[in-house]
Amino acid sequence: MTSKIFCIGFQKTGTSSLGNALHALGFSVGVSTKVLNRRMNWRAPDPRPKIIEKVLAVVDGVDAIQDSPNAFIYRELDAAHPGAKFILTIRDTADWLESYRRFFPDQNNPLRSWMYGVERLSGNEALYCKKYDAQNAEIVEYFADRPDDLLVMDLSKGDGWLDLVNFLGKDVLKPFPHANKNKR
Repeated sequence: MTSKIFCIGFQKTGTSSLGNALHALGFSVGVSTKVLNRRMNWRAPDPRPKIIEKVLAVVDGVDAIQDSPNAFIYRELDAAHPGAKFILTIRDTADWLESYRRFFPDQNNPLRSWMYGVERLSGNEALYCKKYDAQNAEIVEYFADRPDDLLVMDLSKGDGWLDLVNFLGKDVLKPFPHANKNKR
């Protein structure tokens, strides 16, 4: 069995569905954002080390971890847990942006401001899309020589159980648990 599983997709790419699927397969799943939105010094010159420290503390108590900012700290997660499995959820960039716009308030919280480098989505749509595309491409490139360590899933195009269970070496249980499907 895999030592750790890291879900490194951006929010609104099926991360909740993936977390539900991992839970249905018997994995305990933690959420990175829950520890970062409390008691973080976002005004520090570089909050990255503290972000990594807090996320790694969550990882210690679970089999898998999902949510932001995992797409931005995957290298550190990989270094801390050799042999881990990484799952990148993706979707069409325009669809992702529209879903993001509908789900999140325009004013970013400190974590999203750190990830995107701006205080709000409005007026920065091109920057968000550029960050999304570049980060996903960087992740795929990073794992290019390690195909057994990265699974790229596009749930909106039908990726699901077969891909996931083959990647993790588990058995299929039931239909893939899509969360927030009608919310885009």
